[in-house]
Amino acid sequence: MQLSDAEIREILIRRKREKKRRLRRRRRRMLIILLLLIVLIFVLVRVIGHGGKRSDKDKKSADSAASGENRGIIFIDPGHGGMDSGSDDDNERYEKDDTLKLGLAVRDHLQALGFKVAMSRTEDEMVDRTERGEMANKAGAQFFVSIHRNKADGGGQGVEGFIPKEDDAESRLLGENIMHFLGKAGFEERTIRAGTLVSSAEDYEENAAAEMPSVLIEVGFLSSADDNYLFDNNLDKNAKAIADAINYTFMTLYEPEAAAEYEQMMAQTEAACEQIMKSTNDALSGASAAFDGTEEGTDSGGADPQA
Repeated sequence: MQLSDAEIREILIRRKREKKRRLRRRRRRMLIILLLLIVLIFVLVRVIGHGGKRSDKDKKSADSAASGENRGIIFIDPGHGGMDSGSDDDNERYEKDDTLKLGLAVRDHLQALGFKVAMSRTEDEMVDRTERGEMANKAGAQFFVSIHRNKADGGGQGVEGFIPKEDDAESRLLGENIMHFLGKAGFEERTIRAGTLVSSAEDYEENAAAEMPSVLIEVGFLSSADDNYLFDNNLDKNAKAIADAINYTFMTLYEPEAAAEYEQMMAQTEAACEQIMKSTNDALSGASAAFDGTEEGTDSGGADPQA
C-alpha cells in the first residue's frame, strides 16, 4: 500500500518522539544510578573514616563502662516534673514529658561513653529546683546540665541556654558546645546567656546551687511546630548531640590529648565531606552535560519531518 507524504511524515514524527522518550528514560535511570553510587561511596567513606580514627577512643570508653569504672560524673536534670508541668502547647503536650524523654536518652549515650550519670529524676515526679543543684553537688558531678524547652507567644525557635551570672568560662564552654552540637542536629542556634531571661544579675535556682560548670539548656520551642518536629523525629540524634557535646567539653577540660585527637578527626571528616560534595557536584554536572550532548546529537542526526 502506498503511503502518502502526510502519513510518512506522521510516522517519522512518532518515531522521533519515541526516540526522545527512550533517551529521557535512559538519562533518568543513569542519573539515579549515579546518585546511588555517590551516596554509597559517601556512606562508606564516613563509616570507614569513623571506624578507623575513633576505634581506640571508643574501645577505651566501652572498656571503661563495661568494667564499672567511669571517666567522670555527669548530672542530668530533666526540667520540671509532677505537678510542675512546665510549658505546654494546645495539644496536651507538656515540657516535663519532653525533658524526661530526652534526659533518659542522654543518660544512655553518656553511659556508653564511659561516664557515670546521676539524675534529678527518672520518672514524673516533682523535685525542688534548688535541690537539683544540691543533688549534683552531693554526687560529685563534673558538669550539671538541666534540660528544658522554651515557649514564646510571639514566635521563636531554636536552642538557647542560661549559665551562672558569673559567666565563668567553663560553663560558657559547656553551654556553647551543647548549643552548637544541637545546631548540627538541625536546630537553629540562638545564644547562651549569663543569668536569667529577665536579669543578668540573677540566677536560676539550679545554676545558683550547683558548684560545678552548669547550664540550663532550652532544646527548641514548644510553641514552634518546626522545633517540635525536630524534637520528636530526631530524639536519639538530639540526645547523642548533647552527650557528644558534654563529652567534647569534658575532654577539653580534663583530657586535652583526647580533645586534640577529636578535633583533628572532626577537621579531617569535614574536609573529606567537602571533597565528596565537590566531587558529587562535578560528577552530576559532567553527567548532565554528557546526557544533554547525547540527546542533542541524536536529535540532530534524524530526518527533519518538516523538510
